[in-house]
Amino acid sequence: MHVSVRTPALLAVSAALLSADVTYQQTTKFKGGALIEMVQKMASMPLMGRMMGGTNKAFQDQTYDVYIKGNKMARIGKISSTIYDLDAGTVTRINHEHQSYSTQTFDEMREQMQAMQQRMNRDSSGDMQFDVKVEKSGRTQEVDGETAKETVITLTAKQSTAQGQMVVTVHAWTIPYNSLRQEAQDFYRKMSEKLTEGLGGGPMMGSANVGLAAAFRELSKMGDGYPALSESVITGVSSAGGPMGPTGGEVDPNKPLIDEETSNHNFVSGVGDDSKFTVPAGYKEEKRHSRER
Repeated sequence: MHVSVRTPALLAVSAALLSADVTYQQTTKFKGGALIEMVQKMASMPLMGRMMGGTNKAFQDQTYDVYIKGNKMARIGKISSTIYDLDAGTVTRINHEHQSYSTQTFDEMREQMQAMQQRMNRDSSGDMQFDVKVEKSGRTQEVDGETAKETVITLTAKQSTAQGQMVVTVHAWTIPYNSLRQEAQDFYRKMSEKLTEGLGGGPMMGSANVGLAAAFRELSKMGDGYPALSESVITGVSSAGGPMGPTGGEVDPNKPLIDEETSNHNFVSGVGDDSKFTVPAGYKEEKRHSRER
């Protein structure tokens, strides 16, 4: 009698534990934008290309294998990888070309983003805030053999800076949840609660990270479907970092700053061994420079 009552509960717990390990592929494409064009142009110059080092590859299309297990996520690519540990409160970035890595705490990332926001607007001591508008367009398209519905999220900065007034438009194509997609979305929701800053992008993106981080926060809230495909477009700002741009060059304020597309597909259960969440043997730690003021 007691066994028959407890067995379903035990099975349910076992199933939940098994479903907590998820693997999928994520593809990032940079479709255009003034910042991308500027970086690519500079990288094509022999001297400037050497000075830029690996940052000239920041806007290359890449496909990542994503592994989620408990409160850890590893995003493994050929050029670079990132490991998020929500319990430790750290982000580890790995450079496979240089065989090196660096680890940053969530607190350090928040301080870095706040300093960037203050450089964007010297008259504002607080974080940049956005007005958010969410609309169901009624449009559909096929994504991985399923019918995806479009939601358009528009984030408009409440304050202008010397670079303009940032607007981030996200076209999110959602498909119905299953247990694996729900597990991934739950992880992103937990991560957005702990770390909304610094999740927008990578090197060379400067203040664009502020807008992309805000877009990430809104995507993590979506409850009516999983964003299998999303396109983020930043407009209204003339540079990514400051009045002279991230590398000393001004980008065209009349063009989108950046147009980035992300797709998530091929979800399966399980992640294999825990080596996915560790730095490869032999990689050297990069010494972080002192934070900019």
